[in-house]
Parts: sequence; C-alpha cells; structure tokens
Amino acid sequence: MSRNLKFILIIPVIAFAVMNLNCPPRDEIDECLITFNGTQDLKISSTERLPESSEKFRSFNTDSGEVRVSRTDGYKILYKNSKGAEMLDLKVELSEEDSYKTDKELILDNLKFLISHSDDLTSPEPIAIEKNGYKIYGLNRDNIDNPSSTLGIYIMSPGKNITVYFYFNNLHNDSRSYNNLDEFMAIRDRFLDEYTKYIKECKD
Repeated sequence: MSRNLKFILIIPVIAFAVMNLNCPPRDEIDECLITFNGTQDLKISSTERLPESSEKFRSFNTDSGEVRVSRTDGYKILYKNSKGAEMLDLKVELSEEDSYKTDKELILDNLKFLISHSDDLTSPEPIAIEKNGYKIYGLNRDNIDNPSSTLGIYIMSPGKNITVYFYFNNLHNDSRSYNNLDEFMAIRDRFLDEYTKYIKECKD
C-alpha cells in the first residue's frame, strides 16, 4: 500500500476519534433508577428508552403559562398489577445540568397548577412524602371511581439532574387490585417506599 493511501485512510479514523472525544456519552442515568423489579403489588413489565430523535424538552402548564423543561435522556418503565393491568407508568428523565434547578421549580409549579385546577383531590396543596431520605411531592384523587386517567401523580428529584415521575393509572373495575382509596394508597406507599429503599441501597 502506498504511503499516500495510508495517509488518506488514517485521516478519517483520527477525525472519528476526535469527534468521539468531544461528544459526551448519552447515557448518564444511573441504572439503579431504572432496574427496580417491583413490589408484591406491582411488577415490572417493560422498559423503554427515549429515542435519540425525541424532543429535548417537555412542555408543562403553569399559572404563568406554558413552560419547557429540558430532557436530554429518559426511560419509561411500566409496572403491572396482579391482574396484568398497567397500574404505574414510571418515567426517569435527565435534565441539562445548567437547567436542573429551574426545571425542578417549573415541575413543581406544574403540580401546583394541576392541583389548583382540580376539585377532586385529597389535598388542596401538594402532598409531601419522605421515603428513605428522598422527598416526593404529588397529588391524589379523592375516590377510585374518578373519571381522570390517573389516581395519583408524584415527582421526585433525587439529584444528578434526574427527575422521577410516578403516574398511577386509574383502572377499570375489572382491572383493579384494590377495592377502595385506602387500599390504593397502601399500594402507592409500598411502591414509593421500596423503590426509594432500592435506589438508596443500590447506590450505596
């Protein structure tokens, strides 16, 4: 092989290597946050990563209007109950580092907006729950026969630019594994407790 041809072949390899050095890895979400198998009530069903082509933001409504929250990567994990119904939609999403503080504030503003525009909740203020050192904020419907698509929505900001969203779906009668609101909240509390315990021990 001629010296000129070798030179031509080497140049693209060097250029590719330089490009890789300049591009940070896409996956910065701790596996501990997306590998929890579930509880006695809710078992993991599927895990799906956001496509790279996804928009790098999420839009939320607040009392100040529509806002955007950065989202550079994310996962959607579904959990099914004992009847095979998808009861929990768990989303783990990564913010831009410089936007994380503002993103957390806007997400909480959205929660307050949802509460202020609902009259069927157990509390007129965000519910604050602490589990294993993690603070969780959310809302809960006041009855299981509510027509809304969700019975509870909760958010957690465990740090490292991560936000975790818990969407507890409202199920039809024949798909429910609970008979009343107290039983639903027991399932909710058990999941939040065991999930946060898992990620704390996993990281330690």
